[in-house]
Amino acid sequence: MINQTNQCALITGGSKRIGKEMAIFLAQNGYDVVIHFNKSSQQAQELADFLIQKFGVKSAIVGGDLTNKSCVQNIIDFMTQNFKNWKLLINNASIFNKSKFIENIEDEFEKNLAIHLISPSYLSNFFAKNVLNNNISDAQIINMIDKNIARYDTKYFYYLLSKKCLAEFTKMLALQLAPKIRVNGIAPGYILSDVNSEPSHLNETSKIIPLKRIGDVKNILQTLEFLLKNDFVNGQILSIDGGASLNHAG
Repeated sequence: MINQTNQCALITGGSKRIGKEMAIFLAQNGYDVVIHFNKSSQQAQELADFLIQKFGVKSAIVGGDLTNKSCVQNIIDFMTQNFKNWKLLINNASIFNKSKFIENIEDEFEKNLAIHLISPSYLSNFFAKNVLNNNISDAQIINMIDKNIARYDTKYFYYLLSKKCLAEFTKMLALQLAPKIRVNGIAPGYILSDVNSEPSHLNETSKIIPLKRIGDVKNILQTLEFLLKNDFVNGQILSIDGGASLNHAG
């Protein structure tokens, strides 16, 4: 158990899939949890209610489109007014669309950068100021990246470009904010909650992974727990992918 009573975590894109599971895990371990959502307001509210009733923590939701700077400011204002004990930021929100450099620059470039780099930058900036101003100890930023940053998959040009930027941002920020704040990344590979669960698809996908199986959300939660417990890890991007990134599989 991590046991972080009266400490708060914010998870962007926290109402579904891996974000939801991380929210539950953190509440189990005593964190108050703020769940950011874009369109899934009902799911976010149901999750917040569940965390309050099940674990006795505080939980709240804050909505908005992270491609809009006013949304980021609304999140900052909300945290300022309600959760000054904010010690964990998980930049998890993401979009995943195919795109080509020539054809999609107008509709995909700025959108991907906004969600995967610009909004994490602004949120991290405010988070760091809040930590320093309130003398909060053992604070951490965790950026959710992608195991494919080891590849150059041009089918997802702007998605992957922006995730590569987030990976470099993670390392540079870790140096900038040390020793007061640690910054790390988790780079998931094929995880059951995020892939087509048809048996035939899972079987074909598992063949290209060195460990010959699809990952589970518990593997991500184990990594989250490791990063929260081990206070000597900083500036690292942990690939949770069964070894797929070693041979650029997938």
